[in-house]
Amino acid sequence: MRRSPSKADSATRLAAVAVLLAAALRASSALAGEVTLTLDNDFFTGIDRHYTQGIQAGVVAQTSSLPALARALLPFGASIDPQYMFAVGQRIYTPADTRAVVPDPRDRPYAGWLYALAEFRVRRTEAVDHFTVSLGVVGPAALARQTQNAIHNALHEDDSHGWEKQLRNEPGLMLGYERAWLGLARGVSGRYRMDLTPRAGVTVGNFLTYASAGAIARIGSSLPADYPATHISLGPPRDGYRGNSARGWYVWLGADARLVARNIFLDGNSFRDSASVERKRLVWDLQAGVAATWGRERLAFALVRRSEEFTTQQGPDRFGQLTYSFSY
Repeated sequence: MRRSPSKADSATRLAAVAVLLAAALRASSALAGEVTLTLDNDFFTGIDRHYTQGIQAGVVAQTSSLPALARALLPFGASIDPQYMFAVGQRIYTPADTRAVVPDPRDRPYAGWLYALAEFRVRRTEAVDHFTVSLGVVGPAALARQTQNAIHNALHEDDSHGWEKQLRNEPGLMLGYERAWLGLARGVSGRYRMDLTPRAGVTVGNFLTYASAGAIARIGSSLPADYPATHISLGPPRDGYRGNSARGWYVWLGADARLVARNIFLDGNSFRDSASVERKRLVWDLQAGVAATWGRERLAFALVRRSEEFTTQQGPDRFGQLTYSFSY
């Protein structure tokens, strides 16, 4: 590990920055709407490697605010949710040893991803269809090197030394579809409610192409229809939080399996020579999380265990996700 201060000190400082940013955004907002801020980081689990950081800011907006041409392209008819989610974010990937100037060719390459996405939802009785489109760039233009080193400097940590070998600039487009069967199984035990939501989907693009299937089980005093706090996958997190007036909490357990046909962050650039490793086709996630809701706010935290994604990887990865949502 390269950290000079303790991991707990670093985590506390960065979490405090995230909370202050959320408070500033909330205090300065002048228009009615909803915002979700998401921070993924492996320091929550005491390691520093591979998918090392992700940040995202998402807003829920009215579909009517889209240009007429964009609305005409939506093929969903009258069942489309009148609101959609728009988000921008950045992800950072590094090998395990970031002190080496020449990265280990058997380890995950350095890569950054800067993106914007839009998600539209269609409700069909108890099923919800999610349609997503994302545009982004991989490579130096994603500014991952600058972001990571700025955070390390703020936390009095060493810079990563192998960014010269990161993936090259490449633009990307991804289209995604997922169906979730909300509360397919439900139950009540005293004051607590329980539900189980299975889901399945596919994502296609030059950055990521995969099919996925999984389920989320929740139990708590209040179960809003925003299962769970956010959607954790290989792609950007989705969160169409719509607010929840009830005060309460819930915990959840989740599992997802993915059959991966393309992962640029392991396979390397599409049309240029770059660092790469041999990708595993079948990967999975296990999740455990807790969420609290009050008024029209929600704070959630999840721990994720991700299986090995490439053949020379030494053990599974872990990271945490902190999510704060509010209406303004």
